Amino acid sequence: MYSYTQAYSGLPTKFKKFIQKIELTDNQRDKIKTSHKHLREKVLQPLDYVSHTFLTGSYKKKTLIKPANDIDVFVVLSGYSKDNIKPNTILDKLKNSLNPKYPQTTIKQDKPCIVIEFNHVTFELTPAIEIPNYYGGDSNFYIPEMSKNNRWQNVENPRVLEKSLTKANQRLNNKLIPLIKMMKHHNKNLRMSGKLASYEIEKIAIENLSYINDFRDGIEELLMIYKWCSIWNMKKIKEMSDDDFASLCKKLLFGSDFPKD
Repeated sequence: MYSYTQAYSGLPTKFKKFIQKIELTDNQRDKIKTSHKHLREKVLQPLDYVSHTFLTGSYKKKTLIKPANDIDVFVVLSGYSKDNIKPNTILDKLKNSLNPKYPQTTIKQDKPCIVIEFNHVTFELTPAIEIPNYYGGDSNFYIPEMSKNNRWQNVENPRVLEKSLTKANQRLNNKLIPLIKMMKHHNKNLRMSGKLASYEIEKIAIENLSYINDFRDGIEELLMIYKWCSIWNMKKIKEMSDDDFASLCKKLLFGSDFPKD
């Protein structure tokens, strides 16, 4: 949960209430923490082909919004390289290891990961082969391709984006993470042609949002950055009063979750 020190009235109050409504509750966070610790420490870590696991994605970066789906976990393999095992083989192996541990739970393969669907949360486990950086930087990884091709793909270490987000959020006075949550909520309601992947929303904001005065300013800038608003329409939006902007948020951007009062 985020706390803000400024005095709230009018539009800032609405933003505060909206963020609190769409982010996870403390109870949800506690349940997820209990589940992922048991899964990682008691189920995955004892497997002889698992080196270690680590959390990644929106949950790790604190940009996850309700519902609490898709908690991402990298399962780093031990004893395998991209040349001695195929992605489908390790995905099947991981699924077969999990089935006896959770016999009443839906477990399925959905490249590049194994999906475990609990009642309160869904985990996505991605097998990963680590590529050490011998010059002291972050390792890269091979993970299964999302396509039907039974091949590995080279991806950047997720921790790189996490570090970039932390720095950018500090630079923007801790407003970037709440703004990303609001933009993710808007993204859910867009047509497919306008939707962005969760990591794209984060990465684009990190790389392009350099300075903002407040949440309204950040929303206006991000609508332009994501190409969700034309320059002509943005000119009219910037001329709105705060009350009119709040109405725009409720009617067109965020829907019923945005407070009326």
